[in-house]
Amino acid sequence: MQPARLPLTLALATFVLALLSGGYAYSKIVRTVPVLVAVRDIPAGSELRENLVEIIRVPAGAMPRQALYGLGQVAGQYAAVPLFESEMLTARHITSSPEANAGQLAVLGPDERVVSIPVRPEAVLGGALRPGDVVDVAAAWPGPEGKPGDVQVLVSKVRVVDLRNSSGQSIQTEAGETTGGSTVPATALLAVTSEQGRALVGSVESKATLYLWLVGRDGR
Repeated sequence: MQPARLPLTLALATFVLALLSGGYAYSKIVRTVPVLVAVRDIPAGSELRENLVEIIRVPAGAMPRQALYGLGQVAGQYAAVPLFESEMLTARHITSSPEANAGQLAVLGPDERVVSIPVRPEAVLGGALRPGDVVDVAAAWPGPEGKPGDVQVLVSKVRVVDLRNSSGQSIQTEAGETTGGSTVPATALLAVTSEQGRALVGSVESKATLYLWLVGRDGR
């Protein structure tokens, strides 16, 4: 009877290994969440109809702050700034008024477009920047233990079009006067080339910390 115990032991061992393997595999499953993305490049002021956006699923850690996730969230809304193909939409990308940015966008050069990037007050000189300033944009990607790594300049000498608070309101006029509401900058609108814009969008989506360095003011 003693030899009959060996197959039973092997069966139990196999069962335990299967449970452990299944648990390990389950722990490696990446949780995904829905987000809205642009299906093609979208000019500022365009009404965000269903044929211009779609819902995809991305890893939860890749979803930007204030990301939009349903078509109902853009119903009757317009693109506040130009959007790139495959760019994930957030609350700062939309507006209820298609003319909201007409003044700033009218001064763009023929090869320029506007990109919106999230910033922290300390990353924009404590709010000392103003429209018309020329800046370098640097990025630091998360390193070990989540701490920012080495700083790398992404784009050089791009123009600040506008600075906005967390509600999407412009916080400064070109003369530096506040326009009411919160004056804490949460978003910077920059005039860039398409190549520069894609570099900035990619850095935002990869969770880089962005810094704006003032390099020129009033055309100097």
